[in-house]
Parts: sequence; C-alpha cells; structure tokens
Amino acid sequence: MHLLLVWTVLSTAYIALTEGCPDGCQCHQPTTVFCSSRKNPSFPRSIPPTTEHLYLFQNGISSVEESSFSGLLDLQLLDLSHNRLTNLPGGVFKRLTNLSNLDLSANQITEISAETFQGLRRLERLYLSENHIRSIHPEAFRGLENLLELKLTKNQLVVPPAFSLPRLLLLDLSYNAIPAIHPEVFHARNIETLRLAGLGLKEVPTDLLNELKNLHELDLSDNQLTKVPPGLKGLTKLNLAGNVAISQLQPDDFSGLSGLQDLDLSRMSLHTLPKGLFQSTPRLRGVSLAQNPFNCVCLLSWLTEWLRVSGAALHRSEETRCHFPLKNSGKILRNLQTSDFGCPIPTTVFVPTTLPLTTTAAPTTPTSPRLTYAPTTIITTTITPDNPNEEPTVPIQFDQECPPQTCLNGGLCRLDSHGEVECECPPGFDGTFCEMLSITSVEFTEPPEIQLNVLERTSSTLKVDLESYSQGKKHLSGLRLTVQNLSGSDNRPDIYPLPSTLLDYTVKGLNSNSTYRICLGSMDDVTGDTNLCSEVQTLGDSPTPSAHFTHSKEGSLTLVLVPAVVAGILLLVVIISAICYTRRRREKAHACENGGPLELEGVKTGLDEKSELKKLSESPAGTERGWESEEPLMDSSRVGNNNDTPTGRLPHSYF
Repeated sequence: MHLLLVWTVLSTAYIALTEGCPDGCQCHQPTTVFCSSRKNPSFPRSIPPTTEHLYLFQNGISSVEESSFSGLLDLQLLDLSHNRLTNLPGGVFKRLTNLSNLDLSANQITEISAETFQGLRRLERLYLSENHIRSIHPEAFRGLENLLELKLTKNQLVVPPAFSLPRLLLLDLSYNAIPAIHPEVFHARNIETLRLAGLGLKEVPTDLLNELKNLHELDLSDNQLTKVPPGLKGLTKLNLAGNVAISQLQPDDFSGLSGLQDLDLSRMSLHTLPKGLFQSTPRLRGVSLAQNPFNCVCLLSWLTEWLRVSGAALHRSEETRCHFPLKNSGKILRNLQTSDFGCPIPTTVFVPTTLPLTTTAAPTTPTSPRLTYAPTTIITTTITPDNPNEEPTVPIQFDQECPPQTCLNGGLCRLDSHGEVECECPPGFDGTFCEMLSITSVEFTEPPEIQLNVLERTSSTLKVDLESYSQGKKHLSGLRLTVQNLSGSDNRPDIYPLPSTLLDYTVKGLNSNSTYRICLGSMDDVTGDTNLCSEVQTLGDSPTPSAHFTHSKEGSLTLVLVPAVVAGILLLVVIISAICYTRRRREKAHACENGGPLELEGVKTGLDEKSELKKLSESPAGTERGWESEEPLMDSSRVGNNNDTPTGRLPHSYF
C-alpha cells in the first residue's frame, strides 16, 4: 500500500514536469521551448502557456494560423526561420502582444500585406531575410513604433519599402534589385547602420545621407558606383568593396570622415592611391585593399610607410598584391621596401668650392681676398693656387644638410666623408632610412586559436559552448553540432542543427565513461572546413544524479521544481508512516488491556503464549531473561544511554 502511494505521488510529479511539452520538442526551462528538425509541416501543439522563447528552427512548417499562438500571451521571442512558409495570413500574430523578436528568415514568403504584423506594438527586431518577397504594402509596418532592426536581405524587391519608423536603428536592404533610392521613400532619421550592398546603385543621393544625422555605418559594397559618394559625414565604418567601376580615388574623397575607423576598398579597380588619401582620417584603425590591380611603382611607395607609422591594420594582407610592374607582380604589397618601388636613390648635391659664402679683406695682403665659410665642416676641399708664389688659401668649408625627411621614424641623418647619406636609427628600427622594424624588437605572437569548449560534463550529458564559435562570424544561417561515440560499437555520428543565437547546448542521453568526438560548424559548410572538433570523456556513474538544463539562451538557470517535489514526497511519506505507527500502537495497547498478547510487527510469539507471559511476570527483578523473552524495539519507560536528552531517555523513533 505504501509503495503504491509513493508511486502515485512520483507519477504525478513526473506528469507535472512533462505535461504540455510538444511532441518532438524539448522543454528544458520553464519559459523556453526548443523544437529543431522535427520535419513536421504542422505547427506543434500543446505549447505551455508560460513560454517566453519559442524556437521552431528548421521544422518544415508550411503554414501558421492565428489559433497556432492561442494562449501564448507571454511570448517574447519567436524563431520560425528555415521553414517553408509561403503566406502569412493577416493578423496572424496579433495575439502576441508582448512579442519583441520575430525571425522569419529563410522561408518562401512572397509578399507582406498591411495586416501581416498587426498588433505587434512591442516588436523591436523583425528579420525577413532570404525569402521571395516581391512586394511590401505601404502600410505593412504601421504601428511598429518600437521597431529597432529591420532586415530584408536577399529578397526580390525592386523598390525600397515605404515606412515611417522613428526609432529604427538598423536597416538592411542588401542584395535586392533596387537600382535607385529616393530620400522621400522612407523616414527613419535615427538610423545608425544602413546596408545597401548589392542593389545595383549607380549613385547615392546626397539628400538621403544628409537626412541621416546619426548614421555611423554605411555599406555600399557590390554596387555600380563610379566615385565615392559626396557628403559623407560622421561615419565610423564605410564599405565600398566590389564597386569595380571605381578605378581612381581623389585625395579629398574622405575629407569629411575624421572619425572613420574602418574602411573597405577591396575588390575594386584601383591601380594606385594618391598620397595623403588618409590624411583626414586620423582615427582609421583598419583598412582593406585586397584584390585590387595595384601598380607598385614609386607613386604608391608612401602606402607602406603610412601603414608602419599609423599603426592601422591592413586586413587580408595576403590578398593585397602587386599586379604591375613585372618585377613586383604577385608580391605582397606590405612586404615591399622603398627600393622595390623603383624610387630614385637620394643623392647629395655639392656646393661648388669656388663660390665664397662670405668675403673679408685680409690685413696682410690687401690685394688678395680671403674666403671664409660657415663653421660646420662636412666636406673639406683645399684650393692650390696656380701661382706657387701666391699665398695659399685656407681650406674651404661648407654646410651640406640632408634632404628633409630622409630618415624615417625619428632617425638622425648625416653625411659620411664621401657625401653618402647615413641614418642613425632609434631603437626598434632598422634599414637604410630606418624604414623597417627591427626583428629583435618585434614580438611575434600567434593569434589565439579558437577551440571547442565543453563547459560542463556529467555521466550522461555534455554542455557545449556555442558562443565562442559564433563570435566574429557574419551571416550564420545556423550551426551544426555533430556528436560521435568513439567508445561504443555504433560510431555513427548524431547531427544537431541549432540556431546561431544560442549561447550553449547540452547533449543528453550519452553513455557514462565514454569518449565522444564533438564537432561544431556552420550549417552552410557542407565540406566541414570550418569545423571545430574536440574529444571529451563523460564521467562515471554518480550515485546522486543532479538536475540540469539542456540549453540556455540567457544563461544557466537553477531548476528548483524537482527538489521541491522530492521534498514534498518525503514529507508525505513521513506523515503517512507516523499515522500508521500511531494506529498500530493504539491497537496493541487495546489488546494488552483486554488480556490479549502483545505481538510486535514482524515477530511471532511462542507456541504457548500464556506460559511465556507467566514466566516473564514471575521472573525476579534483576535476573537475566531467557531467549524466549521479547521486548519492544523502543520503549519510552526504559532508561537509555543517551545523556544528551533532558530526561536521559531515548527519543521516539518511527524507523
């Protein structure tokens, strides 16, 4: 009976923990439901009403209805990316009044109506990239006053959407077929990041840029621009890569960008760069010049020196090479020395020795002038007169200075006895003109290698870090986690497709004390070139299993429901046992009062109960009782050896 009662309580607790989790999904946290690769075209049912984060990543869902979100009033994040949605009914999300993040990217949606996002007044991020959207109703974004990010990358738009979003900070229209953008199309003056890559733009209206007072990042890559757009101001990041029609830059193209920090000029048609191009960008910390057909002659020699002096990083330096002339073809531009550019070697110009600098009359020979020169002696020449009887002149001394800025990086210039230039280089620099960093002064450190980290491991789970891999990678459509058991007979890998927004993921159901190979890579990388792999061993079986989470979005939380249920079960068992014990004591006491024998639970009395009781009653005090005698397991009337209690008696115990 007791076992049946305990089993009932445990079953009820288990049902309370698992009730409401959709089939094929994982409900590891009270507010998070994670459904991945269910391959079910229908929307999952029985989603707990307390759900705040719902991930339906790559489920093959083909349609959603307003009733699909019934009861999900607390939902804040909805990820429906990488499904097969083609149509969104009007008002389908209007019940989700607390929704702040909606990801519908990588579906097959063709149009956005005026009622599609009706009711989403708290929406902050809307992602519609990689769909087949051809048209967006002018009223589609009405009511989304709190929208901060709008991404429409890789669709089939031919005109930009019209909207008025006062709080919008990021707008991404990249890789659509929009050949022109007019300033009056959209109104969002607080935009900080504007991405217009791959639209086919031939120009960017100055009025459009002037209206965006808070613009910091501008991406105009892969367009058909013929020159740098005028009126650029206040930018910290500018991307002009892939505009192959730009073959020449002007020295003042970036004159209004004093705060520019990152500049991308790669994949253009640049043969050279004018000296002083970056003079007005003192804060520039990184520049990309890769895949340009540079002509590495003397006109471009200033670039390598500017890179050394400014400290700016040259991104993709291995892809920044010379195409011309033939002797430099294929060489890495940054590795060239000044002499490699074919610049003429600095030469020393000597002052003719017959020209006096100052003339004074000699007191001894009034008819013969004496030549005097400046005190600094670099080169000395003695003139011997044609007439031996004539008094010889004093040595000719003249001041020959180095050409300005001959020695670089603070080097001290002087001329040797032959008139050749010598540079005394400061510590840390070397070369003819102190143009090179000294090898002994450069500390070569390899960049830290990204590793696959396992944050926690038990006998049956491994918690894998996803954040380290996702950082620094752009346009990740998803992650692929591969787990392979190297200790078992079945070595077939298990593959888990995961959204790139997760910080970590815990793999469950593993064998204890086994070695697993874990690999993490991009969903788009079918070759596995970008995979990070590691081998890790699970722990041995533990006698005290602990509660854990399977994955975390905002960090690990402490699950308190299971300990509370277990404590409640133990308390219930204690109460039931106490009641049963009290009832048995009363029944036994009643039997003794009626003259009946007292039989202990689990102990049988002798064959002749009356004779045995008589023997016990006739035994004198202090004599040793025989083996037939039986006494209770715990008697409150007996004096025990527990001196810690106030009465010196043993306390009652139910066990």
